[in-house]
Amino acid sequence: MTKPFIIAVLLSLLSWKSMAQEGVNQINIGFDAGITLNEYYQTQFPAGFGASLKGLYGLGLNGQVSLTGNYLYFPLDPAYVLPAGENLSLHLIPVLAGYRLNFEPFFFEPQLGGTLFINHYKNEPNTYSESNLEFTFAAELGYIFNNVELGIRYQHAGPAPFQLALLGIRAAYILPIGL
Repeated sequence: MTKPFIIAVLLSLLSWKSMAQEGVNQINIGFDAGITLNEYYQTQFPAGFGASLKGLYGLGLNGQVSLTGNYLYFPLDPAYVLPAGENLSLHLIPVLAGYRLNFEPFFFEPQLGGTLFINHYKNEPNTYSESNLEFTFAAELGYIFNNVELGIRYQHAGPAPFQLALLGIRAAYILPIGL
């Protein structure tokens, strides 16, 4: 499984320059923050923050294919009381592929992918984590000026009634790349 994937990546990198394109390629490094929208997560994890890395490959003047990776940390709400020595946190690692439609200076970007949910438990002296992978979809609206991108995103992951719906904001710095 690993060898065919590595070969495919190497071949795509070697042929990258030969693909006809007129669009702009970018890498965006950003800060993300979000609030949970559904009751199941709002009681324990109402808000979180993290970082993101997004690669954009230009396909024409008005579109870009995107690949986004995030890390989001949701600490336990201070109002939620646990016994002394115990702690609980939620960590999300979404990886999403999408297509960005550019309407200078605005953009719209629907995305599909998966999110790794990690519930981290600390109960003195033990610490353990549980993780699962869930299907995720998202839609982001944004505004670009100079080398800064600001966006608002709705993201949904997991099956009902334990799904995570989140409203996020993102501020990113745009690094243009010449490929």
